[in-house]
Amino acid sequence: MIAIRPIAAQDRAQLLQLVEKQANFNAQEVEVAIEVIDDTLDPAKNDYCILVAVHEDQEVVGFICYGDIPMTERRFDLYWVAVDPALGRQGIGRLLLARMEAELSAQGSAKVYVDTSSTPGYDSARGFYEKNGYQVACVLHDFYRDGDDKVIYLKEF
Repeated sequence: MIAIRPIAAQDRAQLLQLVEKQANFNAQEVEVAIEVIDDTLDPAKNDYCILVAVHEDQEVVGFICYGDIPMTERRFDLYWVAVDPALGRQGIGRLLLARMEAELSAQGSAKVYVDTSSTPGYDSARGFYEKNGYQVACVLHDFYRDGDDKVIYLKEF
């Protein structure tokens, strides 16, 4: 049984291990993910929301990170959805996404944006968002580097 709940301080070590297991995260992404996790756990810096997926034994098996887009009204960035690679394609990512969307929609209509890379390492991420109702809003060519476009997805609810 998987439960979805807000991040807690005791999750930090497991989340760091989970981030490092992600094959498509480069060194910079791992560094930023760790910084975001730490910021979320610090009440003075908490600009992000992280929900974790845990087994009954409290093992963290996935997380989703999102937050308000500054200077907007009811617009959110979805930064990461990550699941333990050994448990991929078992619906954990979908559970995390559904919980985030439920929490946001309970407060009124919203728009959620997701930035991804166009490289093959992100094919499954792009497919995941498309299967869950996110549509390509725009593509910024050669954004990250030559040949690596930024694909921005949007879902309104």
